[in-house]
Amino acid sequence: METILYKLVECLAENYGFDADEALEFVRWETDVDHVGEVLKMLSKTEKPVTKKTEPAETKPAKVVEEKPAEESKDENAEKISTCQKNIALWQKKLADGSVKDEEKQREKIEKEQKKLDKLLAKPETKKETKKVTKKEEPKKETKKEEAKEKRIKRFSPVMTTQLKSALENVKVDITDKLKKEFQQYVEDLTDDDFRKEGLADHMRAFAKMKAPVEETTADYPDGGMAGASAPESEDEVEDEEKPEPTSVTLKELQSISTVADVDPIGTFWDGDNGRFVKGPDADDDEDFEDVTFEDISYVVGEKTGRVYEARESGDVFAGFIGIAKFKNMTR
Repeated sequence: METILYKLVECLAENYGFDADEALEFVRWETDVDHVGEVLKMLSKTEKPVTKKTEPAETKPAKVVEEKPAEESKDENAEKISTCQKNIALWQKKLADGSVKDEEKQREKIEKEQKKLDKLLAKPETKKETKKVTKKEEPKKETKKEEAKEKRIKRFSPVMTTQLKSALENVKVDITDKLKKEFQQYVEDLTDDDFRKEGLADHMRAFAKMKAPVEETTADYPDGGMAGASAPESEDEVEDEEKPEPTSVTLKELQSISTVADVDPIGTFWDGDNGRFVKGPDADDDEDFEDVTFEDISYVVGEKTGRVYEARESGDVFAGFIGIAKFKNMTR
């Protein structure tokens, strides 16, 4: 039908002296209404009553009404594709024959028509691709399982090594790679509630107590005593047990104390201003460190906590806090 319309326009063009292709493109694409498309629609509607009469009487009208829009859209799409293909073939033939006034305009027309054809052909393919993507998106359950399996301690940082070493030294045990692995397993075996109740430093102290050497029994002493009983504690041990738990203070509060003295373990101090034991901030695994040379010795200092570590080849060793006691004059 569109070919007949084109021949009609071409006949008029020969008689009145204008370009048939430009005229047809103008009435189709450069006006508010696609006049050729409207004519084709009107013609297709006039043909539809014939199809209704030929249908058997048993067919239900509800089904016919539902199927028509889908058939019309398919026919329209197929019609547009056919039109584009015919236009491209016709215009390319004219270009090859040399019967075109302006070759550049003719090529532009062919390119525009080719783009329209590509869009029409691409529509059904994009729908199929989106369906395939939606079907395959189901790997969320596996990620949840992987998260649950993640270890609480993935690797031992220098700070964690120093903390565990300090906790073990308090019970007179030297740190080893074996003990580090045992501590990792100890933490993994804790329940979620037990793990969250206390910080990592507290878990280290509890682990260190488990690894403390067994005390000698009174049977080893010449004075005798009940077999299997614990040996009497020394005066130093009694004093340590009676010493109250140090109060945790911030770095600024620690640096503001005018009368301060080092006590064991490292990082604990006697606050002479208020008559109490205090300790500085705990280690922060996420903080950054600065290199500082103080009295010809290399140290690293935590930017948040102010914790000072002596840099050694075997590993960094906690030594105190910047601006306190022996590091009072240290600056970064």
